[in-house]
Amino acid sequence: MKQRLFAIAFLFILFAPVATMFLYLHFEKAALKREIKWKMVAGIDQNELVLLKFSKEEAKKQLRWEHSKEFEYEGQMYDVVSNEIKGDTIYYRCWWDHEETALNKKLEQLVAQTFDKDKDKQRTQNQLTIYLQSFFCSTLFEWQATVPEYLVEIYQTIVYEDNFSTIRLSPPTPPPQYS
Repeated sequence: MKQRLFAIAFLFILFAPVATMFLYLHFEKAALKREIKWKMVAGIDQNELVLLKFSKEEAKKQLRWEHSKEFEYEGQMYDVVSNEIKGDTIYYRCWWDHEETALNKKLEQLVAQTFDKDKDKQRTQNQLTIYLQSFFCSTLFEWQATVPEYLVEIYQTIVYEDNFSTIRLSPPTPPPQYS
């Protein structure tokens, strides 16, 4: 029973900071959305708005909608103030939401770090693996014993002439007949 409680407490301690940061960023994102809504209601200067122009096909492919008044385009968040359709072209007058874009990037980094999808961490891990593998022989190699040149003559006379005698037996002529 104590081991289970210890394991649960350990898991809580391990995941609590990540979960807390994740929730904090979501609440901060919601507060920013409310703040921008109030700015829109109060009236934003037209010079602060961005005009984006898309064909209907481009809008379907390139825009990722959060809801009817907010979308993501090329990694940036935009809040729609007004839209106008002229033929096949859609014009969006938008507020470029830099704060929400930065928050989304922080959330992506937090999730990537949590689930080991961080590119820097993966690169560092690969470098460490390669370094540690360099301590071990990982490739096969062929080894042959060689005798130094100055010992070849001595080696041949000692090994072959002294230890082995050549036996030359000629085969019996004619070969035996077996029946």
